Amino acid sequence: MCKTNHERIEAVMKKFCIVLLLLALFCGVTSAEDFTLWNIDDMAAPELKPYLKAKSPRVINNETLPALRKALTIPPEKLPKNDRVNVRNEYLPSGLRVRVYTPKIQKPEYPALLWIHGGGHLMGSPEGNEDLSLRIADELGFIVAAPAYRLTPEHPYPADLEDCYAALVWMTENLPVRKDRIAVAGQSAGGGLTAALTLLARDRKYPAIHFQMPLYPMLDYRNITPSSHQINDHRVWCRDFNISAWSEYLADVSGDVPAYASPSMAGNLSGLPPAYIMVGTLDPFRDEIIVYAQRLMQAGVPVELHVIPGATHGFEAIFTDAEMSVKAVNEYVNALKEAMK
Repeated sequence: MCKTNHERIEAVMKKFCIVLLLLALFCGVTSAEDFTLWNIDDMAAPELKPYLKAKSPRVINNETLPALRKALTIPPEKLPKNDRVNVRNEYLPSGLRVRVYTPKIQKPEYPALLWIHGGGHLMGSPEGNEDLSLRIADELGFIVAAPAYRLTPEHPYPADLEDCYAALVWMTENLPVRKDRIAVAGQSAGGGLTAALTLLARDRKYPAIHFQMPLYPMLDYRNITPSSHQINDHRVWCRDFNISAWSEYLADVSGDVPAYASPSMAGNLSGLPPAYIMVGTLDPFRDEIIVYAQRLMQAGVPVELHVIPGATHGFEAIFTDAEMSVKAVNEYVNALKEAMK
């Protein structure tokens, strides 16, 4: 039976509506409400609320940066210790310091982790994650190498990425590591550098990275997602801090921003190592991370993505005693263990 023109038009319109709906779901079409500023005190997980209430707003700029860096510096006598792990500083010919954690149990070769600290490309050091590096070396039996990469604004992109790549190559060639069990991981800016480093190592065809673990990574310089607008509380990493940090980091970039600086710009994500990615719902990076994880999956990369309800940026590293923080760290340490078997 032949369809009338009206029936044909109706069928086409139904298909068109379905396509529009799918596009909205897939591409994240938003409304004005999606960019409304969120009150994180109302939306935070109940166990994080007392920590947030006790936290004061911060100011991060070139004037406050020296004091912030100093506050993050841990005196050697106050660093955590582990009698089952040897810790030493090595220096590359360039002067780059790499902090190395080696299990005292002797093996011909160890699985290896390059750990990249966070801090918005502006601050931080390997010692800031001393407890985690010691734990991974001890519990998992890995060699952990953590570069003290050059910081912005003194050394904008690509200084820190090239430092991390140099540390990765040095670790691969100079430490007793299994060449088929090399992982890269980091938090925040260190997570963004993790993603960038896997792209760089893939394109330079060396070294082979078996696994990546970018934790709440800093990926997209554009700050155009709903979450990048929704979170602007100065007690946590927020829109204002992120815009300023990206501006400093990209100071020497002219023209198009390269994917090695902002991994969200990468056109080809195929051939990258499997990934474990974590982010909280109250993180300004939430949406860019979800999109990046989805694109990795579409490129055929195995991805385990954890979105933690009511969690702020870096919650497990800042509010370390909270039960959900302990759980999150246990989960990603175990994910690293399983991936490197």
